Amino acid sequence: MRYQLVPTLALCAAAVHAADPATALDQALAELPRQPAPAVSQDRPGEPKLRLIDLSLAVVGVAGISTATDAELEGLNAGGHDPHRRGFTLQTAELSLTGAVDPYFTAEAHLAASPDHGIELEEAFITTSSLPYGLEAKAGYQLIEFGRANASHAHAWSWIGQPVVASRLLGGEGSRAPGARLACLLPTAWYSQVFAGAYNADDASMISFQGEADHDHEHDEEAERTVGGRLRDEELTTGSAADLAYLLRWENGCEVGGAEVKLGLSLLTGPNASGVGARSDLYGADLVVATRPASGPFTSIKAVVEMMYRSAEVPETAETGEDEVDPADDFIAPADTLTDWGLYAQVELGLAERWSVGVRGEYATASGDSVDHAGMIDPDEDAMRDTRIRLSPLVAFRPSEFSRLRLQYDYDKAEHLEDGTAHSVWLGLDVLLGAHPAHGF
Repeated sequence: MRYQLVPTLALCAAAVHAADPATALDQALAELPRQPAPAVSQDRPGEPKLRLIDLSLAVVGVAGISTATDAELEGLNAGGHDPHRRGFTLQTAELSLTGAVDPYFTAEAHLAASPDHGIELEEAFITTSSLPYGLEAKAGYQLIEFGRANASHAHAWSWIGQPVVASRLLGGEGSRAPGARLACLLPTAWYSQVFAGAYNADDASMISFQGEADHDHEHDEEAERTVGGRLRDEELTTGSAADLAYLLRWENGCEVGGAEVKLGLSLLTGPNASGVGARSDLYGADLVVATRPASGPFTSIKAVVEMMYRSAEVPETAETGEDEVDPADDFIAPADTLTDWGLYAQVELGLAERWSVGVRGEYATASGDSVDHAGMIDPDEDAMRDTRIRLSPLVAFRPSEFSRLRLQYDYDKAEHLEDGTAHSVWLGLDVLLGAHPAHGF
């Protein structure tokens, strides 16, 4: 580091000859050249070090009772961090590390642990911080920014469980994969941003594409399945750009009548694992309206609506029947285009400083037959594709910004349930240790 000798000598001279030493000192300090702090600290030139690392641990747990059996809860609560049993469940313990790499990149890593899933990598990626023209690039293993639910972690959910339609179309862990995306902030008078990305379609979590869908086939537990319960084509590989999954998202935000409004439209398309040339297309739309009334009983109001639709091509496949030994029991699953769609709508109202109440309603359904060990079945006989209705009132209490208690009731109406309906009550507690991660609006 080069020292500024002239201002230093001026400081010494002023201190000696001034009648008021304190005044002279202040004047000399004011004349010293101001230099900005470096973005990255370094001991020696060429050896940059992280300026800042934020470390946090989020622990999310729940206890509950239900009229549904544990086996039925596996189908009702298909999210990877949902409560799948009566009694106690550790939904996740998530360790997050974020920091500045240098003036050009930031980095994040999120590791999640639970008794059911062990330790798994949720995300690990880098993001640019100084590209021109409103551009931002992101590369690594990441949750795909399709809509709202898929890109959020369990500790950031307002409700205890993942939305039903997200579990069905995006997977219990969310659709995530190695890849890269570019975002462009458009030069408009309101917030407007476009996202475009490309990702591997064969990550295990990409259930609508070449990942493994969650379907129960008792007779062939070793066989891997894809959309609609169809057998996976194990010979599929990533051989060209056509074998990747592609994202396109456009989101806009503005203030309307004192409320913040954000609207997003999403498309995710790529090959699925049912056969060569078979593809899946996912469409999504999401709307958020949030406001803080200046008067009235509510300190805040936030409403979220998100809809998802999937169209999946499946070719004709030869399936093994219930009797694996008898060839006469085998059957042919015809080619088809399977459609699945659903939505959720939720409203959360702030009461005083620490309390909030809310309600979420959900609907999901499908068309096109699924495959079962007995043959072709109506989608209403498939726990991952049947017609579902869920209503979930919620009460939340936040002792501080680092802890939260939630009491939630779920009313489920599902075609695959023996009794048709189920009632569940959940009490959840989540705590955060360390730096508080930023959550999107």
